[in-house]
Amino acid sequence: EVDASEKVCNGLPGADGMNGADGRDGLDALVAIADEPSGGNCAEGGKRIDSGLDANRDGRLDVGEITTTDYLCNGAPGAPGADGAPGADGRDSLVAMNPEPVGLNCPNGGLRIDAGIDSNANGSLDPAEITQTGFVCDGGDGGVGWGVATLVETNDIGSAAVAQVSMGSDGSAVAVWQQWTGLLREIRVNRYQVGVGWGIAEALPMPQIQNGDASGPRVAMDAAGNALAVWQWQDRDTLRYSLWVNHFPVGSGWKVAESLVASDTADMRDPQVAMDSAGNAVAVWIQRDDTTRGIRARHYDADSGWGPVEAIQPDTAVSASTPWIAMGANGNAVAVWVQWDATAGRHIRASLFAPGTGWSTPVEIGAEVADLPRVAMDATGNAVAVWEKESTDGTRTGIWASLYQAGGGWGAATLIEPGDTGKGADPWVAMDANGNALVAWKRREASGEPWNIWANRYAAGTGWEGARLIETHNAGRANSPRLVMDPAGNATVVWSQFRGTGIRDIWSNRYVANAGWGRAELVEANDAGAANDPWVAMDPAGNAIAVWNQADSTNSQPRYDIWANRWLAPQ
Repeated sequence: EVDASEKVCNGLPGADGMNGADGRDGLDALVAIADEPSGGNCAEGGKRIDSGLDANRDGRLDVGEITTTDYLCNGAPGAPGADGAPGADGRDSLVAMNPEPVGLNCPNGGLRIDAGIDSNANGSLDPAEITQTGFVCDGGDGGVGWGVATLVETNDIGSAAVAQVSMGSDGSAVAVWQQWTGLLREIRVNRYQVGVGWGIAEALPMPQIQNGDASGPRVAMDAAGNALAVWQWQDRDTLRYSLWVNHFPVGSGWKVAESLVASDTADMRDPQVAMDSAGNAVAVWIQRDDTTRGIRARHYDADSGWGPVEAIQPDTAVSASTPWIAMGANGNAVAVWVQWDATAGRHIRASLFAPGTGWSTPVEIGAEVADLPRVAMDATGNAVAVWEKESTDGTRTGIWASLYQAGGGWGAATLIEPGDTGKGADPWVAMDANGNALVAWKRREASGEPWNIWANRYAAGTGWEGARLIETHNAGRANSPRLVMDPAGNATVVWSQFRGTGIRDIWSNRYVANAGWGRAELVEANDAGAANDPWVAMDPAGNAIAVWNQADSTNSQPRYDIWANRWLAPQ
């Protein structure tokens, strides 16, 4: 127990404990408080607070179970008075600990730690005196919440990067990434099965193509777990890029890769792919010659296979870049991209695909100077597109959005982040089955300040609810937010965050439908190397899988591995 009259100063209470392992009763969160002598951690002495999960279930917090340590330091003596008399003693700082019920703060319950100044000097930490609150959460029964990070790539020859993951309705998943083998870059995959775990990573079967490198893999899955992967391949002699595709039919494994586009002259890059629940898919990419770049697409029918290549944005004197694709139901899709020319600048364009009809005439949905468009679509054909847009004076960028109502066209572009100050970048968007949407992005208030992660929700029939900060860990900048939603409107955001001394971690926050955002928490706690470039997928039940690349500091040569962790949703 904690004596609320201990004289300690403010400090950040311990972070959430790690979740219990799958298949066992949840582990209890424990906290140990001890005197901290005067010295480097607390100049005037204070308290050391250790927290963690009771891994061996003996009711004590052993040294090996400590995952977080914080210090609550005594205040410095008051300054001497003008006559040299000692200054008055400062007010005491107090800490109190109480059970935390099951809820957004701790999905499985735990402990709440409050700290603050004893302003009225009554020896108790009154509610009005609480200035800091932290939680140490119990592990989940059967692994509810994030599990333990798993290495899903074991090739020790060269670095792995650009990991992506997609999930099926049964909770299975496929992760893809690019891997250096010592001679070339190839595309590797691994598959997750519920109750089995991750398999053995394998290279995607390629025809006997030599003297080239594969990169930029993308993957999509349907409800049954069938998968489709696309990537670009560069010939080292001609430097020309071509596109390749591979299928994973459930029960038969990966097929041999085939060329997505038959051409000996065109240069094709930046492929993107999306798949609906029935197994229909659409791939989009940039196709260029010496002077122009246009957007091309190809539709895959689950019954009849690939259709013809179509020009969404025909080649003209303008340049097209950064395409993105999303699908609804029955093969419907929406594509967005950046359109640029020397006169009009960079604009956002969009086109819709319907089986039997093809692609609609592109329309402009965002004016200059715009970049990095993303789009999501619900099952009924409504869509939300987001992008970053530079201010007219060129001093900042904001996050903008446009809504598409099925059968009604695109709405006006709307600024969805606060005010005319700061800078927003790298937006991400997802939709649920009811037309609600969530957008996440990184934002900083001024140059030199850290990037934080923000979000805004669109409620169908109501509008945007307002931007809010969903990450408050200010030790370093946050990057690469990635967002997914399930059909019921629950969502998970993951990102990479600096933690001083060059360490980067993967963090997450979860939005629960009809309840709101929870608290940011670690996805991985491996301090052996920096973690970067996360990606996340979610199944219809709200379970999620995150993948990322992480530096392996145990190797004599710099190398990145691919890691994964799974969020098990409460049932």
